[in-house]
Amino acid sequence: MSKRWIVALAGMLIMLCSGAVYIWGVFQGPLVKMFGWSQASTALTFSVTLGIFALGTITGGRIQDKFGPREVASVGGLMIGLGVFLASFTTADKAWILYLTYGAMMGFGVGMIYTPVIACVSKWFPDRKGTITGLVVGSLGAGGLLFTPIAKSLVINKGVLETFEIFGIVFGIMIIGAALFLKNPPEGYKPVGWTPPVAGTKAAIVTRDYSPREMLGTPQFYMLAAILLIGCMSGLMVIPFGSVLAVQSGLSDYVATLAIMLISIGNAGGRFLWGAAADKLGRVRTLMTLLFVSGITMLFLNALQGWMSLVGIGIVAFCYGGFLGTMPATVADFFGSKHLGVNYGLVLLFFSASAIGAPIVSGMAKDATGNFSGAFLIGGVASLVGLVIAFITKPPADNNGELKADTSVSK
Repeated sequence: MSKRWIVALAGMLIMLCSGAVYIWGVFQGPLVKMFGWSQASTALTFSVTLGIFALGTITGGRIQDKFGPREVASVGGLMIGLGVFLASFTTADKAWILYLTYGAMMGFGVGMIYTPVIACVSKWFPDRKGTITGLVVGSLGAGGLLFTPIAKSLVINKGVLETFEIFGIVFGIMIIGAALFLKNPPEGYKPVGWTPPVAGTKAAIVTRDYSPREMLGTPQFYMLAAILLIGCMSGLMVIPFGSVLAVQSGLSDYVATLAIMLISIGNAGGRFLWGAAADKLGRVRTLMTLLFVSGITMLFLNALQGWMSLVGIGIVAFCYGGFLGTMPATVADFFGSKHLGVNYGLVLLFFSASAIGAPIVSGMAKDATGNFSGAFLIGGVASLVGLVIAFITKPPADNNGELKADTSVSK
């Protein structure tokens, strides 16, 4: 096996474990029952995790530039392992322990790992950047699918707190062990038999790397950030309430659990398949497709009944994964790979804003009206606005004032 595929597999294993962030729903009910907490106060743990995630990505990206991906991923793995393990010391009168450990420590650790792993692996695959990025971030989505049944079984047989202990140890060991195989390629690395496309063509790579400061001075940064915020909004409105929506549409509680499985499958599959598709279709064209499909689905999702509601939920989750699978390579195309860790972390700040706000909007709509129609209307209209933003988004000009490689629209 070639060295670059060893690095890729290590990155995928790290992301798989990081995907434990998506299994919070397994612990929500048992914690409410065990400690007598409200649903809102218990779910605040997940909000803390999402809210601090982007801060971890920026920190991890900055440290990676100085120390390298191996060291950063090891520290992030230690934080994830300790965070989940120490959550086992939570008591009914000390909810802050859960917020600090499973929430803040784990969220920051996942963030530290996220962009350095993506940046490291993508540098080894300049010839298949979208495909490999989709595989890596798809592994994070697959983590939720893999660990959900394991977590459910452990909670039933061991209890929530002991499950935290077991997962903390397992995640820490697996991530730190896989991190030992991470290493950036030599400067100017090119895969054997691959020749970079000629500048000025549709497939050409960027001619220079933008520093974070330079990137923040371009309108393209704010356009991409807005696209990610808007694009993920629909998924984040649906993902926490997939089972509730399915029951609302007339399905039984038992059948409604399929919504959770569909969300995990769609999230993981979307990250890989749309990331790979972007290599052929172009990044921005892919983002435009995702915004259109997600937006139209959201406009009709609340009205779907029975099994059709599961189809709608699956489509939204599939598009949600697509945004997260496509955006890292898009940022690299626009601003280069050298500072991708920090640059993508800055873009992800807008994802965190969406991750905190979108579920609240859905929850408020459900509490106020008994359904999600108001929230989903907002999500659908916002997606169509995002489509307009994506349509006018072009890569920035390089130092010579020429248009950078546009991997979305033929010149």
